[in-house]
Amino acid sequence: MSQYKIQVEDVLESKHFQSAEVIAGEAGLLRIVRWAHVIEIVQIDNFLTGDELVLTTGISLQHSIEDFLSFVKSLIHTNCAALCIEYGTYLQTIPEAIISLANQHSFPIIVFHETVPFVRITQDLHSRIMNQQYLMISSLESYSQTLNKNALLEQNTEDILQNMYNELKTQIIFSIKDREPIFYPNMPHSKRQKLLNIKQTAYQFKHEPIFIVDQHYAHLTLYREDRLFTEFELLILDRTATALAQLLMREFYIEEKRDIEDATILADWIDHKLSKEEIYKFIAAHHANYHFYSGAIFILSSPNTIMKVQEDIVYSKLYYRNLFEQNGFIPFLFERKSYVIFILLYTKDCKSSREQLNTLFSTLQKTDFYKKQMLQGYQIAIGKVVSDAEEIPKSYQTALETLYICRKVQTTSFFYDDLHLYHLIYKLQMQVNLQEVIQDYLQPVIDYDKKHNSKLLETLQVYLQTNGSKQQTANHLFIVRQTLYHRLKKLESLLGENFMKGHNRITLEFMLLANSLIEDKN
Repeated sequence: MSQYKIQVEDVLESKHFQSAEVIAGEAGLLRIVRWAHVIEIVQIDNFLTGDELVLTTGISLQHSIEDFLSFVKSLIHTNCAALCIEYGTYLQTIPEAIISLANQHSFPIIVFHETVPFVRITQDLHSRIMNQQYLMISSLESYSQTLNKNALLEQNTEDILQNMYNELKTQIIFSIKDREPIFYPNMPHSKRQKLLNIKQTAYQFKHEPIFIVDQHYAHLTLYREDRLFTEFELLILDRTATALAQLLMREFYIEEKRDIEDATILADWIDHKLSKEEIYKFIAAHHANYHFYSGAIFILSSPNTIMKVQEDIVYSKLYYRNLFEQNGFIPFLFERKSYVIFILLYTKDCKSSREQLNTLFSTLQKTDFYKKQMLQGYQIAIGKVVSDAEEIPKSYQTALETLYICRKVQTTSFFYDDLHLYHLIYKLQMQVNLQEVIQDYLQPVIDYDKKHNSKLLETLQVYLQTNGSKQQTANHLFIVRQTLYHRLKKLESLLGENFMKGHNRITLEFMLLANSLIEDKN
């Protein structure tokens, strides 16, 4: 009998089974027994949970073969360990249809040729199970203490996997996304591939996911050819996964410390104070085999309206670092005032980099983490994707511009490449007094709205956005058509009858965008 499991073949060695005979399902004698249950009814759906050794005299099965078949099918469906039947007053033989069904599903059927006290069987088996549970809990506690002790000694991944293997003597696979899985004990490449080619949802595997800052970062897997995982193995799997998660978190914090040390160099990089040689020397020091193909700046801006909690900032940095790494980027990051600035390097060209960022942030926007950050007032922006490490400062400047634009107007994107018209307005604002130009075109409408508390400017904006559709404009503004006609008539008197034609329309659209960007909203 195994130290932490009782199987059907172990039960058969008990003195109470001296007169017992296995008449069907011998291939299932390795099934695990977690409890024993006496049942004398046919309908058992609500009484069993799986892995029970079922004992019966057959009092409810003697009259109907259909009831007998239904009973055995229910036991098989519930994944019971075996069925023990006492020959005597109610049953003297087992129908061939029952034996065939049991053999088909490797479900053991055991018969007693002499009367046996079921209460003694259950007492004896339950006592062994309880002793086994106590031993398992003691061993599990000892294992957990060993993990905690070794954590203080700064054990590495291999140390943890070795401890696990010493306890279970079962094949272990540790997989971190986008990395080669670690096999412990190691095995030849051909056997590795054979194992990896098995469908991961197969019964030979038991997986435990490892989450780092709410993201599925890795998983720890046990493999058994016989598929007979014990409760002890699954508990060890859970404890080890927790230890690995803590180790990974510690490694992230070490990287955080390294980032602080690199902050000065990174600041010089985005401020255009490093030579090309210095930049590539810095990259090579951290990623020796990386060749620059594309890169971009990502800025996370924390809100000024609430007091920053350092733990929240650290959590955000770990979250985004993990997110970028999981999607193939090499992130360098540091803090500047209320910004966390990420320099993102990618191993493919600019187009591929942008596509990957699109995919990444489309997924991010659906997460609770992102939604919570936006509600708290965090903002994000992504600068121009560049093809030269020396152009990273340009990406930084465009990211700052994008952040400014996203703060001033409601945009559907936080990518620099999606906001070209706003960036053009931003640059024009730096060169000329756009407010005066806007006044030349929109001031009559703005003044009218202020004087009459009306909404002509909003009506004009929606009317242009809907390409002059009166029905869509009225629906969007929640007004009747007659009210819209009145407003449009007033706009014609203020802007001219041809305000929707040719260059007039283009100019008005541009001025509305400019007004939304530079107007003071405080």
